[in-house]
Parts: sequence; structure tokens; C-alpha cells
Amino acid sequence: MLLRTAIIQLNRTQLFLLRTGPDGRRQASWRVWALIFLLPVVFFVGAAALAWDSYSFVTKAERTTGEVVRVYARDGWNPWDGETKDYSPVFRYMFSDGKATEASTGQSSPNWNFEIGSRHEIFFNPAYKDDVRLNKFEQLWALPSTIAAIGLVLLIPAVIAAWFVRRWLRGSTPGRKAGA
Repeated sequence: MLLRTAIIQLNRTQLFLLRTGPDGRRQASWRVWALIFLLPVVFFVGAAALAWDSYSFVTKAERTTGEVVRVYARDGWNPWDGETKDYSPVFRYMFSDGKATEASTGQSSPNWNFEIGSRHEIFFNPAYKDDVRLNKFEQLWALPSTIAAIGLVLLIPAVIAAWFVRRWLRGSTPGRKAGA
């Protein structure tokens, strides 16, 4: 009897996910909940970080109109259209020191095939001449929105798994011996 009690006590100190105790009570470790909700939380945190980056950039940036002076074309690919031609415009704008400056957004898109000489609203960081972003949803908010949407999709199976674990936990009968 002493050996059995010692084994049971040792088992309670071991790492576990789900277990049924000797009294028939079912237990779920915190590790189960961490595993269930790990991916949705990671995606939500990533989306929040990217959204914060865009928000903090927009709040600190100055808004101006930039003139397209060059457009670089690159071969690209996306899951919706397959192979595409992506365009990266270079804007000329007046920097905060009053001098004309040229800068690119550092990103490309099939939607940014702007004509040379066309004017577009841009944001620029007054501390760095090369930090320019288009005032478009696609550049500022599309990535955080997409990652948050993936987090929402991943939340569905996580909630279903949590429901199954809670259901399993409710099936325990305190006082009833395991295997009885």
C-alpha cells in the first residue's frame, strides 16, 4: 500500500496533459490549454504588433503628396493570381528640411503601376528620409488584418478542442475509482 501511494504521488508530480486521478477525478494541465490556444494567440499578437507598427508610424509621420519619378517592375507571385508583375514606385517629395527627396516604399504590389509624374498621398518619417509609405490600406493595414483573420480561423478549432476537453473534464465522477 505504501509503494502504491508513493507511485501515485510521484505520478502527480510528473508532467502531464490529461489524466484521471486514482479517485476518478479528471484533470487537465495548463499545458493542454497552452497547446490549444498557442497558434491563435501567436497570430493575434503578431497582428497586434504589425498594427501597432502601422499606427505608430502614421501618428509620427508627416503627410504629403509625392510625385512618382520611377517605377521598378519585378516578377512576383501570390496564391490568388499565381505569377504577377509587381511594381515598386519611387516618390519625390519635400522632406521636412525643405529639400526635395526621393524614396521608395520598400514594398511592391501589382496594384502600384503608377504613371511617371502622377501624384499620390504618402506618409514620411520626419527623422528618416528613406521611410515612406503610401496612404493605402494595402500598405498600412492589409498585413495585420490578414494575420488577425488567420488567428480568427485558427481560433475555431481551438474553441472546439477546448469544448471537448471541458466535456471530458465534466465526465469525471469524484469518488469513483479509475477503471471501475
